[in-house]
Amino acid sequence: AGWDPYDQNAGSEWFDPAWMFGAPAGFDVVIGNPPYIRGEKVRGKAALRAAFGDFYKAAADLYTYFFRRGVDFLAEGGALCFIASNKFMRTEYGGPLRAFLARRAPPVSILDFGRTGTFDATVRPLVLLARKGGGHAELRAATVRGGDGASDPGAFLARNGFALPLAQLSAGGWALARPELLRLRDKIERAGTPLGEYAKGGMYRGILTGLNAAFVIDSDTRGRLIDEAPKSAELIKPWLRGRDVRRWRANWGELYAIAIASSANVSWPWSGKSEGDAAAIFKQEYPAVYAHLIPYEKQLKNRQDKGEFFWELRACAYHEKFSESKIIYPDIGTEMRGYFDQEKRVTGNTCYILPGSSLDLLAILNSSVLDFWFRLSLPCLDDPFDGGHMRFIAMDMERAPIASASPAAKKRLSTLANRVQSVRQADTAPLEAEIDEAVATLYGLDERDIAFIGKQPHS
Repeated sequence: AGWDPYDQNAGSEWFDPAWMFGAPAGFDVVIGNPPYIRGEKVRGKAALRAAFGDFYKAAADLYTYFFRRGVDFLAEGGALCFIASNKFMRTEYGGPLRAFLARRAPPVSILDFGRTGTFDATVRPLVLLARKGGGHAELRAATVRGGDGASDPGAFLARNGFALPLAQLSAGGWALARPELLRLRDKIERAGTPLGEYAKGGMYRGILTGLNAAFVIDSDTRGRLIDEAPKSAELIKPWLRGRDVRRWRANWGELYAIAIASSANVSWPWSGKSEGDAAAIFKQEYPAVYAHLIPYEKQLKNRQDKGEFFWELRACAYHEKFSESKIIYPDIGTEMRGYFDQEKRVTGNTCYILPGSSLDLLAILNSSVLDFWFRLSLPCLDDPFDGGHMRFIAMDMERAPIASASPAAKKRLSTLANRVQSVRQADTAPLEAEIDEAVATLYGLDERDIAFIGKQPHS
């Protein structure tokens, strides 16, 4: 009774289109610019989970729920038009929204503004028009890469857009790409086994120390700790950050990590003791490392990512995997930057590792064929064909198709990859071209396919 429909500052704990607006069947149009709040900052998650059920995702940005409610308030045949972040098209958290729109309100058009800065937003926005109930078989799509899309978006879409069959909106992610690109992507997928199945050794994220200032040290500090107590060397491992990993090699910054696994995973002399007794044992066993960490004691105790004791890293069931030969790649980049490590390096949480993997797998991951697939399939902060940064996180990388190869083909790829990794300050383009040709053969690609991939912009 206290709600005033003519008061622009009025709010309500409830919403009823029929009572408030005389629209019992729903609205003909829902239009808006929902708020962008990253999942980790969204409050009231229990209420969202209760309200949205299977649609709920803990990592989802708040705007995804506005899409759902917007469609709920539409009459059949009604139109929804939102300015929103484009991230839901490729992220894992956007899966329920993609499925919901495809089923209940398929897009009529999508105009992606990427990183043009048109809307002065920190996110990469799009304008999406959808129709509840569908009834159409394709949408019109376009990506704005210059500054001429904002003055007249409708004209830009008509002039530069292309028809995209709704059937091409994959459950794994939406790519606003012309059908010929998607057909080739699908051909590559059909020829491969998902990396999550192929990589028998698993796929793991690097270590989150919770306080790099304490655990990450330079070579001088390492030398001093070992000089003071030679046994310190047992705990100190070479450390790689995402920025250190390049294609085929690592530009190691001569950093090290004091890598003390949690007592939850490794049995130490102090494991199972009281904190006071454990600290005394740790000090006796590794006096130099103890002396280095003790000034950080308060910060180490207060961090969330800690082990059983403040000097330990958080529990990590795969800690020993870092000692294996492995592929390392950063979690974000404008291209895949895979590197084969045989030096037992430990990585930070901006990297992923594939332990027990081989050089032939590295050759496939670094190839132009997989580069093409990544750009059409992975979450991307910007346009992946215009310098956009892709996210190589495990849940999406698990879908990457890896072609099977004969022992002879694997040996050839391993030899080529090893030669690329071994050269320094030399032009590796001829070797990489050989790798690309060999990988394309594995996927059954012909010369036309290879030429088509080569014509796509990569930066």
